Amino acid sequence: MDPISAGLGVVGLGMQIYGSITGSQTAGRISEVNQQIAIDEGQINEQKRKAMELSGRRQQLEVMRNNQRLRAQATNAATNQGAQFGSGLQGGLAQIEDQSFFNLQGINQNLEIGRNVFGINADISQKKQQLASLGGDLATDQAIGSLGGALMRMGPTIGGLSRDAGAYVSRNAGFNPGGPYV
Repeated sequence: MDPISAGLGVVGLGMQIYGSITGSQTAGRISEVNQQIAIDEGQINEQKRKAMELSGRRQQLEVMRNNQRLRAQATNAATNQGAQFGSGLQGGLAQIEDQSFFNLQGINQNLEIGRNVFGINADISQKKQQLASLGGDLATDQAIGSLGGALMRMGPTIGGLSRDAGAYVSRNAGFNPGGPYV
């Protein structure tokens, strides 16, 4: 093989090695950024969960306030009519209680559904982090594979260069590995 082709082959191999290494490093940085994005999404999800919990607590408190207000109004109306000891008041108060508990049950069910959704979103965020990490690993593995392929393709050229270089050194140094009789 002529020295120019061999030289270009070595330069090409060097460039391929450099490209594989820097590409792997860049993929690793991309992976880190993707992991940080997934972490940020998880933090946003947690803030949304806290807001949902706070809203649910406020709704529960509002239901209880309405319950107290309606009970007081019913008791006041019955007292003004002289019926504070009658069964009508007790029935009305029971209806107010039932409606309040029904409303609280709805709020609690919605909170439970919301908690489940936020749990699933947290799981998705963790899986995104894992995917980002695996993407960086994959890029590194691909770079190593590419480098191996380049070395395999350049093996004969590098072998020929080292053979030619060894022969050149031997001729110029007066060294004859076959002995004086060859």
